[in-house]
Amino acid sequence: MAACRLAAGGFHDFILADRSDFPRMKPCAGGISPSSHRFLQKMGMENLLAELTPSAPMRRVRFVGPGGQEIIMTTGLKAMTINRRIFDAALLDRARALGARFVPGFTVRDLMLDDRGRIVGARDGDRSIEAEVTILANGGRNREFRERYFADRRPLRLITSRIGWWRNFDLEEATMEMVFDRDLLPHYGWVFPEGDGIVNIGICLYEDRLRGRNVADVFDEFLERHYARRLKGAEPAGKSYSFVINTAGSVKDVYARGMLYAGEAARLCNPATAEGISYAMESGVLAADAVMKAYARGSNGMPDERSLAEYEVLCRKAFNFRLRRATLFRNMIDSPLFDLMMAISTTNWSRRVIERLFGNAG
Repeated sequence: MAACRLAAGGFHDFILADRSDFPRMKPCAGGISPSSHRFLQKMGMENLLAELTPSAPMRRVRFVGPGGQEIIMTTGLKAMTINRRIFDAALLDRARALGARFVPGFTVRDLMLDDRGRIVGARDGDRSIEAEVTILANGGRNREFRERYFADRRPLRLITSRIGWWRNFDLEEATMEMVFDRDLLPHYGWVFPEGDGIVNIGICLYEDRLRGRNVADVFDEFLERHYARRLKGAEPAGKSYSFVINTAGSVKDVYARGMLYAGEAARLCNPATAEGISYAMESGVLAADAVMKAYARGSNGMPDERSLAEYEVLCRKAFNFRLRRATLFRNMIDSPLFDLMMAISTTNWSRRVIERLFGNAG
């Protein structure tokens, strides 16, 4: 998205590098939330989603509460699932069509610093890319890398997750499921349809909630408790993968020393639902805008430092309210109030609250 924004704005003196070539596998549920829909529409890219197949709308939500309470709601929300292998490749194709130069197979193993400690590029072994400004979107989950190069010194509290894919799973059309198992709170397990008879099933929970267990074992136990019968008629459609998600309750130090941190590297991910696609896209665009403004205001071909630093302000305005609201919601899930809301879910008030909370989950 940063590359799309830069290229569309007439800025072409940049390189887009990634450790993978595309399309590539990405362990993610692939939920395109209402927030993502709204942002793509704002960017004039609303037709992109309609062009991608397979995909699946999510018009109905089945909630299962910690006590086994069940709610099935039909919503008017715009939400769908697109496998990240398809969605991410489409965004890259859009960037390249606008003129972005893409370098695949470049894994950022180290950053380059000048004598003032400013970041001036990245290395992958013997290869290097020099840059006056760097937008880093490597997730920021590697503790050693964070300690060396990240300005945000807050301790990590990662969400660990595991996901798998199945074919011919018994799921009503256009329906998603969210299961708030007590073993996972304040997070949950899910089933998302992907189209063409495929669903992805996964779990997410804080690493410290594993209590020494392996996330693969927790996942298998979750499947046995909630989906054993329905999985008997299904067949695996690929391997299952474990991964971690980096999040926080507020924006902090997303710009420093010539580096703009975007997506999970900036810890921009919903702390309640673990949704990160909308945050990643929007922060990429905000980073690109800050870069273009910095060069427009700079002198002698160098970017204006104050304009780059404004990225922090832009991110706080865009994300702090959403992150704090999600943090409150996460805390509510881990309290008796959530059990109560699920228990009285037949009331219109309770249903409106739940729909509002999840409808604005991004």
